[in-house]
Amino acid sequence: MMSGNPLNLPHGGACAWRLSADAGCAAQARSALGSVMRTLRFPAASIDDGALAVSELATNALWHAISPYRANRSPAGHLVGPELWVWARTAPRPEFVAAVFDAVPEVTPQARPEDVSSTHGRGLGIVEALTAAWGWRRTRSRLVSPPISGKAVWFSLPLPSPWPRPPHRIPPAVAAQHLTTHLSSRGITAARCSDVTGISVVSTAALNIWVCHEAFSWTGGDGVHHRHPLIDLQETAEHVLHIFDQSQSPDST
Repeated sequence: MMSGNPLNLPHGGACAWRLSADAGCAAQARSALGSVMRTLRFPAASIDDGALAVSELATNALWHAISPYRANRSPAGHLVGPELWVWARTAPRPEFVAAVFDAVPEVTPQARPEDVSSTHGRGLGIVEALTAAWGWRRTRSRLVSPPISGKAVWFSLPLPSPWPRPPHRIPPAVAAQHLTTHLSSRGITAARCSDVTGISVVSTAALNIWVCHEAFSWTGGDGVHHRHPLIDLQETAEHVLHIFDQSQSPDST
């Protein structure tokens, strides 16, 4: 079952699915991704590339994260299967992002030369060849309650043209509230304060995010300054979650 509406992606929304923790997860991921991309009028070639790439990520999660860690269960005692998430971002360029989450952050993906011809979902070389970019980050589940920590492996594809633009500018206080609510739903305590100009600050234990009239902005622990348009709520939340969980991990000390 899908969480979210594909038609909300141009307005900062996202869709998410629970995938089965068995060999059917790749087919589920292909079907879900293809449905969303067709709804958003992606070209047929992009849909084919996305379907193959997400199949690789889903199978990778099953073989290298889920299957070897059958004891990995939710607080309710259920086996934690992969999740598929999709959203759109406008920075650093307009792109559609698909990510497969698993609850095993210690198993990190690495593309190797032999991956292109490999079997059993090890084809990260295929993902690299078919997509605009790919990567991974620490994050938290969207569909398990309470949320659990893990990682998401993602890839991006160019957005189709034309791509709908939001009809109105997002007020900073509204964007800050949306970000605070989203982080809370993912298990991160966040506080929000705003001044009379509407500029807001969303504070977590790991960092402060300034919410100005055009963008979310923050400086990470590495001293690098980040800036994302307010419409890029999902992308911003994923960066914040990564920074927070990276700061909590044992290997960060």
